[in-house]
Amino acid sequence: TNLPANEGGVLIQSAGEDWRQLRNGPITRYGGWGLVAVLLSIAAFYLYRGQIRLSGPPTGRMIERFTVVERAVHWLNGACFVVLGLTGIVMLFGKHLLLPIFGHTLFALLASMSKTGHNFIGPLFAATLIAMFLTYVKDNLPRAYDLTWLARGGGLFSGNAHTPSHRFNGGEKLLFWGGLVLLGIVVTVTGYILDFANYGQTRAQMQQAWTIHVIAALLFIALIAGHIYIGTIGTEGALAAMKTGYVDETWAKEHHEYWHDDVKAGKIAAQRSARAGA
Repeated sequence: TNLPANEGGVLIQSAGEDWRQLRNGPITRYGGWGLVAVLLSIAAFYLYRGQIRLSGPPTGRMIERFTVVERAVHWLNGACFVVLGLTGIVMLFGKHLLLPIFGHTLFALLASMSKTGHNFIGPLFAATLIAMFLTYVKDNLPRAYDLTWLARGGGLFSGNAHTPSHRFNGGEKLLFWGGLVLLGIVVTVTGYILDFANYGQTRAQMQQAWTIHVIAALLFIALIAGHIYIGTIGTEGALAAMKTGYVDETWAKEHHEYWHDDVKAGKIAAQRSARAGA
């Protein structure tokens, strides 16, 4: 009876054991094997397809694909995501994978650091999601030709990876709306319910929020794993675009032909930052 009003008189919350069984059983088991399946699928695709390389020679003429601000927002959001993903994995799977290796003392320290880091980085990640949305939404609005790209799988499986698209292709737009927007909202709302437990949430509500949060987070990690692969070793020149901001005309034409054509026609500036000599 001395507990806060919303839990007053609740001495034993029996649903907590149901949540513990769900956490340590189906979610951990299927979620863990699901992530393993995603990583194995990416590795198998790389062995099958290899790196997607340019068909034509570079021209030496560069087009600015991402401004400094766009890249800064992307890298900050990505850094937050990686920290949250790793700390979340430690908290969810750590006692099964790391505890037998590190022992109780070291694992307890690692788990405590992961929990604290997760709690503090979470709100920052939510802020970067908003920044990402405002920065990239204009170029991620769906277009009819995106359906053609999706129907062909971007040519990733047919060997022709140069299905026309604008600045972002159908796959990137699907990640934007399904991942950053939909899953981003889910993990943010449920994360705030868990992070700030002083707004009248009951333990049962937090247990439900945790379940939704973890399922959405695992799906988010799976999507971003594919995104990281395509944006690094999967596609020649993709990582350089996010590091330097610039791509060769050949890269732009082969991967984002409609965007390239608009740049060449003067509808889009080839350089939007004040960088000399580009």
